[in-house]
Amino acid sequence: MRRHWENDDSYSVAKLLRDARQKSQLREPTPGARDSQFDSQANVAKFVISCAPEVMKYTKEQIAVTTGQPVKIVFTNPDATDHNLVIVRPGALEEVGMAANEMARDPKNANSDFIPRSKRKLILHATKMIGPTRKSQVHVLRFIAPSEPGIYPYVCTFPGHWVVMKGVMVVANDIKDVDRLLAAEKPKIVKHWEMSDFADLPISQPHERNVMRGMAAFVKARCDQCHVVAGHGVNLGPDLKEVTKKYKGQKLLQQLLEPSSEINEKFQTYKFLLADGRVLSGVITKDQRKHFEVMTNLLTPNNLTKVAKDEIDQQVKSTISAMPTGMLDVLSREEIADLLTFLQSDGFEMPEHLKKTHGHSGSK
Repeated sequence: MRRHWENDDSYSVAKLLRDARQKSQLREPTPGARDSQFDSQANVAKFVISCAPEVMKYTKEQIAVTTGQPVKIVFTNPDATDHNLVIVRPGALEEVGMAANEMARDPKNANSDFIPRSKRKLILHATKMIGPTRKSQVHVLRFIAPSEPGIYPYVCTFPGHWVVMKGVMVVANDIKDVDRLLAAEKPKIVKHWEMSDFADLPISQPHERNVMRGMAAFVKARCDQCHVVAGHGVNLGPDLKEVTKKYKGQKLLQQLLEPSSEINEKFQTYKFLLADGRVLSGVITKDQRKHFEVMTNLLTPNNLTKVAKDEIDQQVKSTISAMPTGMLDVLSREEIADLLTFLQSDGFEMPEHLKKTHGHSGSK
């Protein structure tokens, strides 16, 4: 039958065959007797976690279980890059991630699972590295949840991924305690930083450790909600590469602490006085013939407000930047120094022997 459809795209047969082949590759393997017995427990918590294509994120970034509960995670990877899922002890994410980066220096580890043996005591459970260059695109984890309540990070330890590609397993004595545990884990205000606090802030020469810590600070301060980090993220704000060409050191810091001191014209906020008396402000994302589409909050970029042009009584440029103030208030002085180092560096460099296995265009 191939000759009837092979050169006729209207049938889409080739695509259907590819999709069917991929679905079969992502199917959970048939469990043996021991695994079937584990899966049949009445109280087993079951999760399917995959890798969102091209964005270096898990499809689930939070799961919740109770202490001592049986847990089954079916981990699949349809992405163009290999990934794993490693569950670590509370507070151990950076130490494990940096150790995985260190493994990348040795070409002998190019096809490894990037699970550092030296940090085994910090690692609770780990899948193999799965994906397009590996034998499988599916791995199933079965384990008993920790007996200690807490926030247990899970992360991809492929070199450079751990800053961005992560989630948390919340372990609680009672599932009702999950929100309380998460609230306690949220970054707290360290200080309402001002430029006068950084008159003597030294900017270190970039090396892998402080660059990675700067990337982590970037994510912690939620900068990735509007800017790209490690080649991945949401590019709603100015291109940081262009920003850091223009600003260095104290000038760059001022852009972060005092975003309204100089506003990029492309991201100018406008105030609209409407005919019904309402006042609306935001960044114009689309200028249509009869209306504007306005983003009123950069942290919720999908929530756009349509403003009909015939309802606008007055439209003026705002002197307030769309970038919220206080973003760096959750960071320590050392984290801010590392953030500046990261922003002024070329980011994380993928070792040459790994670049050929890294499917994403952004390797920094």
